Amino acid sequence: MLSPATSARTFRRRALACGLGVVCAAAMATGALAQFGANKPRNLYNGDDPTLSLTGNGVISGPAPAGSAPPNPDPHDLEGHWWIEGTHKLFGPALGVPPPLKPKYVKLLEEHIRTKNKGIPIADASTQCFPHGTPRAMDSPYPIEIVHAPAGAHGEPEQYILLLETMHNIRRIYMTDKHDPRMGPSFLGESIGHWEGDTLVVDTTKLNNRTLIDDEGSRHSTQQHVIERIRKIDGGRKLQMDNTIEDPVTLKRPYQMMPIWFNWRPELRNQEFICEENNRNKPVNGITQAK
Repeated sequence: MLSPATSARTFRRRALACGLGVVCAAAMATGALAQFGANKPRNLYNGDDPTLSLTGNGVISGPAPAGSAPPNPDPHDLEGHWWIEGTHKLFGPALGVPPPLKPKYVKLLEEHIRTKNKGIPIADASTQCFPHGTPRAMDSPYPIEIVHAPAGAHGEPEQYILLLETMHNIRRIYMTDKHDPRMGPSFLGESIGHWEGDTLVVDTTKLNNRTLIDDEGSRHSTQQHVIERIRKIDGGRKLQMDNTIEDPVTLKRPYQMMPIWFNWRPELRNQEFICEENNRNKPVNGITQAK
C-alpha cells in the first residue's frame, strides 16, 4: 500500500514517464491498456459485491523519451534502468481472479479486502518499512536498476543485482545451480538463476511468511517457491517477466500469474527512498494508517 507521501512521489515519477504535462498516449497504446485501463475489473472474481472492490491497477510508464540511448540488443545484457509498465494489485492468473488459494486463505484475502474498503486496512510488512517480499517487490511503481557482477577472483559467484528504488530493496540473483544451505528465511528470499536460451530463469525460496503475495492480501507460507522467467522483447525495449508461484500450504496448486512488463528507461536515476523518514502508513494497533 502506498502512503500519501509515496503517492506524491509516484505522481512525480509518472510525470517523467512521458514528459511533464503530456498525456502518456504511447503507453496507453500498448498492451497495458487492456490490463490497466478501461477493461480492468472492479471487484474480486469480476463480481458485483462492493465490499470486495479491488484497488485499481495503473499505467505507470511508457517508452523511453525520444532521443534516449537505444537498448543493447544482446538478450543476455539486462543492465540498466527499467520501469514497470503497469502495476497489478492482485497477483492472480487473470484479471480480477485471485490466486488458487485454499478456502482458509480465500477467507483471509476477502477479509483483507473488506477491511481495506472500510478504511481500516490490516497492516503488513510494507507499511512497517520492511521489504515487500517476492514477487510483490517487483510490482512496485518505481524504477529498478539491474547490474551484472561477473564472478570474482576469490570464488564469488556471478550475480545479477536488482536495485529497487522502493525502500532501497536489493535482490541478488546468484548464477549458481544450488541454493546455499547456510541461508535462512528472509523477506526477499534467496534467488539463484540460470539461462535457458534468451530467458533468465530465477528460482527463489527461503521466503519468510511476514509478507503478502500481492497488495490485496493473498497470503503465502515459508514454503512459497517463486520461479521468474525474464526475457527481453520488442528489440530489447522491454522486459517481460512470467512468474510461477508454488506453495503447498496456502495454494491448491501452482499457478502462473499474469505477465509483468518493464520499459527500458536509460534516462532515469534511482532516487532516495527512506520509508522510515516519513512513514505515513505506520500501523497503530495492527491497522494501517493514512495520515
